[in-house]
Formats: sequence, structure tokens, C-alpha cells
Amino acid sequence: MNLIRLRFLITALLALAAFSRASAQDPDFHIFLCFGQSNMEGYPGLPAEEKTFDDPRFQVLAAVDFPALGRKQGEWYTAAPPLCRSHCGLSPADYFGRTLITELPPQIRVGVVSVAVGGCKIELFDEARRPAYAESAPEWMKPWIAAYDGSPYLRLVAMARQAQRDGVIKGILLHQGESDTGDPSWPAQVKTVYENLLHDLDLNAEDVPLIAGELMAADQGGKCASMNPIIATLPDVIPTARVASSADCTGLPDGLHFTPEGYRLLGRRYAETYLRYTADQGAARARANFARKIELAADDVRLFPEPPADYRDLPASGLRGTLEKFTYESGVTGTTREANVYLPPGYTPDKAYPVVYILHGIGGDPNEWTGYVKGHLILDNLIAAGKAVPMIAVFPNGRAMADDRIPENPFNPTAIAAFAAFEGDLLDSLIPAIEAHYSCLTDANHRALAGLSMGGGQTFNFGLTHLDTFTWIAAFSAAPNTQPPEELVPDPAATRAKLNLLYISCGNQDALINFSQRAHRYLQAHDVPHLWNVDDHGHNGDTWGSNLYHFAQRAFQP
Repeated sequence: MNLIRLRFLITALLALAAFSRASAQDPDFHIFLCFGQSNMEGYPGLPAEEKTFDDPRFQVLAAVDFPALGRKQGEWYTAAPPLCRSHCGLSPADYFGRTLITELPPQIRVGVVSVAVGGCKIELFDEARRPAYAESAPEWMKPWIAAYDGSPYLRLVAMARQAQRDGVIKGILLHQGESDTGDPSWPAQVKTVYENLLHDLDLNAEDVPLIAGELMAADQGGKCASMNPIIATLPDVIPTARVASSADCTGLPDGLHFTPEGYRLLGRRYAETYLRYTADQGAARARANFARKIELAADDVRLFPEPPADYRDLPASGLRGTLEKFTYESGVTGTTREANVYLPPGYTPDKAYPVVYILHGIGGDPNEWTGYVKGHLILDNLIAAGKAVPMIAVFPNGRAMADDRIPENPFNPTAIAAFAAFEGDLLDSLIPAIEAHYSCLTDANHRALAGLSMGGGQTFNFGLTHLDTFTWIAAFSAAPNTQPPEELVPDPAATRAKLNLLYISCGNQDALINFSQRAHRYLQAHDVPHLWNVDDHGHNGDTWGSNLYHFAQRAFQP
């Protein structure tokens, strides 16, 4: 890439945001505060296989002494359950943390601080109301309150302050409400506790969302399921609150507590809800920092309907592809690099397959498509239904630099330049390595390039200038790194002759839509065929998943 194009790329992307650096000791240690009643404690009855968890990337800060486990209050331990107190069991916090360490970059560690009291009302965590409530609490509850020196809230704050010396508080998890069932004032009471925590720990609400879980659902026999509609109103009272669904989380016969499998699923739901929040928040900040009025033309409209509701679920047919790590030597970075590779159901080296290379955004990595967007499951469903050609999908790291982990400030000039450098890495290192290792069709008519946001800009920049390599191209929500279309398509006739399909999409709530509009208008004016889909989403996974769904059905078709 020439110097002028690189300067354009850096200038445009630096205009998006200015990031403040965390002051904590380790910004890669993400800490979550967990509080509530018995389901957050973890109902007793811990499966033996859960006790062997030993991944040091997931830690728990003991909020009390655990004599039976040799844990001391105020010290970090590998997060084998129980996480709250010695007598407790599996809780949503367990699989929340375990899910995060599989979805987040490998340098990120996750820590939890868990303070919960079975049977308590939310007012136990409101210091203004706690003394009277604790005094009138049933006798069986008082020893559990006493374990926190009489104030679970103050113990949570004390442990959180200690944790802040080690990492950064990224969220607050709540599972509570069984004892407040039917109380319409519960969301306002939760707001008081949440705002007290933000104040006492000097936290910014937008950076530290509150994730609350639903109670056991009615179809599982949940005795307090009538509380779930009240819990659902929490985001109306607290803009930075989100609710994790308990649908299909199996429950115990008591109608109050979940089974171990129920806790596992609920914990994953907490993680998914948190990850969606952070992705949406990052996109919102990018939009705000690149603030502009969205102007839509008459043809900036939806070309395709929304996919079916289950398009990212596991295929009902049971047909599944495989997802594996692939390593290759990069001539650009001089290092061994990794990509995620999806092999379609029934993959065999006896058959050659087309290949699509799918690129992530500026704050992502190879796991963005497979974790947040679930692109591999979209392909599973389409291939299982016979709606897409069986294809290999490669999800690479589009940041071509020796340390290609997500940087603390992904907008720094070095990281931005690495996205431009990926052009050489893709063409000269990754593609040859993929084609040497897997059974691929190796001509341009059987190679596709797609990407979201920063990867959408890369797709425009690399795809349209290398039509001898890619003839199926899809740019979703292209970012400001997108080069001017007259530079990418200087000879419209030559482009028309080589392209099989050019697919361009963006949401009509996306403040970056002008970059996609600019490309569409130029191509339209120069009679270069393309598909232009403007859906009703913003800069988020809903638009990216939906448009991969539509593009994949058309790629490699006659």
C-alpha cells in the first residue's frame, strides 16, 4: 500500500475515537462483581467434575475465608467452584467466566468477586435500609449475613477496591428477586444499589454494565417466574442494564434453584449478554466520535428480509461443520500467525471446495466472527438446508503485526498500519498456506473475500484491486479505511468483466454508512453491477450476521 493511502487510513481512523488508558495495574485483567441471593451463591450439590476446573485465566477473589478449600479472604485463586462460600455450589458466575475466557483474546484474564446471601431481599444490599432488614431477618439467614461482618454490601465494596489494585472492573452481575417477587419497586431498588456501587468504586456506568438474570422460567416450574416481567423492565430504569434469559435453563423440583446444567446455560447467557453489550457500546462510541447526520437516499433500502430467528442456532438437522485453529508463517510479520478455519459438514480431502476469507473489525480478532457473530453456525444452517454451497471459511487476524493481539487502544497508528499491511500477509502468506493444507479450489472464481467494519474496508481495498484473486466480494458496514471508489475501480469495464458478485451492505442506523453509500453511488453511476442492502440495524452483529446469511447463499453459485 502506498504512503498516501496509508496516511489517509490513519487520519480517517484516528478521527473515530480517542481512548483513555486504564490506570489499573493490569488492564488485561477484567473483573466482575457478583451479588444476589441463593442462585448467585450457587445451590449446594456440586458435581464432582466441576471441582477439577484449573484454567488460571479465570480467577476468584475470596470474599470470605474458605477453610474447607484452604482459601483466605482477599486472595486470588483459580476459579474452581464454589466461588461464594464453602458450602455453596455451581452458580451463573462459573460459566460466565469460563465462557468469557474462550471468547476473549488469550491475553485477557477474568476475575470474579462473589457476595451473596440466600433468601435475602434486595434491601440487604442497600446500606440505608440494611440495618433494619438484617435485624428482622430470619434466624437461619443471620449467620450468612454475619459472614460478611453484618454488611454484604460493604464487604463487596471492600473486595472490589482490593480487586481494582489488580485489574479493571468491567461489569456487575446480579441474580436476585425470588424474595421480592411481585414488587414493582424492585428495579428502582436495584438502581439504588447499582448507583451506590458506581459511586463508591468511582466507576463509569457505560463502562460497567449491570447484567441481571431472569429467575427460573414458568415452563421449568419456576415458582417466582412472575417476577421475570418486572426484571425485564430493568433496562428502562437503568440504561446500562441488560437481562440474561433463563429460557430452557432446567430447574430443580423446588421451583427456585437451577440444576447444574441450568446454571451452566444461564452462565453462558450472562456472558453472551455482556459481550453483546460491550460490542454495541463500542460501536456506539465509534458512532458518537464520528458524529454526523445520517442522510438516506430513496434507494438506501432493504433488499433482503431479516433471516429466520434461529439462523444462528445449532442446525436442527445435526449437520455440523468443524472449526479449528490454523497456523502459518507470515512473510510480513516474520512470525507464526493463527486463523480460525471452518470446514463444512462432510469435508473430505477427496473433494475440492471454494474458500471465503472473512475479516473482522478494528477492535476484533479471529474470534469476532465465530464468537460474537457466530458466522460458522450461519454457514452450518445454510449448508445443512441446501441453501449454500459447501465452502471453507477462513477467519484470519487482519492486524498484521508481530504482536497481533487486540491492543489497549486499537486506534493507535501502529495498529491501524497493521490492517493495511495485512494485504501482503493475506495474498502472499495466508492464501498459499491454506491452499497447501486444505483441499481447495484455487482459482479466482472460487475465492471470496468478506469483512465487517474495518474488515469491510479491507475487503473493498484488497478485493477490488485484486480481481485476479477474488471475484466474490462482500463489504459489511465498511469503515473509514475504505479507499475512494475511483481509486478502487478506475476502469469500471474491467471490473464488470471480472466480478462474479459485489455485495455491499450497511444499517440505516450506522453513522458510518456514508462510506458504503459513496461506493454504491460510484458503482451505480458507472454501471458496475452490485447488490446494495440497507437494513434497519446499527454497527453491530445483527447486521453482520444477517448479511453474511444473504451473501453466503449467493457466493459460488452459477
